[in-house]
Amino acid sequence: MRKIYISAFTLSEVLITFGIIGIIAAMTLPALTGKYQQKVLASQFKKAYANLQTAINTVNSENGIPYECYTIRYGIDYHVTECKDFWENVLKQYQIVNTCEHNKLHCRPVYKTKAQVLAEGGTVINNACSHPINEQTGYNLNDGSILYIYNYPNYNHNSLFFGLDVNGLKGPNKWGYDLFYLNLYRENIRTPVVGLTFVCELIEKGGQSAEEIMLK
Repeated sequence: MRKIYISAFTLSEVLITFGIIGIIAAMTLPALTGKYQQKVLASQFKKAYANLQTAINTVNSENGIPYECYTIRYGIDYHVTECKDFWENVLKQYQIVNTCEHNKLHCRPVYKTKAQVLAEGGTVINNACSHPINEQTGYNLNDGSILYIYNYPNYNHNSLFFGLDVNGLKGPNKWGYDLFYLNLYRENIRTPVVGLTFVCELIEKGGQSAEEIMLK
């Protein structure tokens, strides 16, 4: 009678195989997870930005001409005399869940300062910008985002710069990921007012500018 031999893996071979699979998974999963998170945050930014730009366009259109609250050509020419009226009307376009002052940490994240971002390999387009987002008033909106506006002690050139956190407390609460510091900008006196990062862009390592996200 012919003997039949059945080939099988030993326990040690099975464990080695599983170990190799585990190592490969550990190497690839973080990258895949990071790319997925980046796509989710980009989608959230586009939605929050579209809502903001619609609000800006609406109030300027209803006013007949753009409110005097914008900068022209990379901060060369500031227009701030009507920023108070402008922002009050923009906020009326939203459903605000609550207003969060700088010291109410239960309803707003604490973000890294410019110095911390740069120390960790981040970038800033204009080192003269202070990025005082932790001192700005936060308006928690019904879509989960937070709009940060400077309105203390008065409406000056700082009122042209504002923060947008696309998902609020959810995180990662990082510049260039879910947090963007934008400014009210016009290419020239005839172009519409837009909120982009031409003047005070701040990006943590691995992040993106608002313009880069909008192009994807």
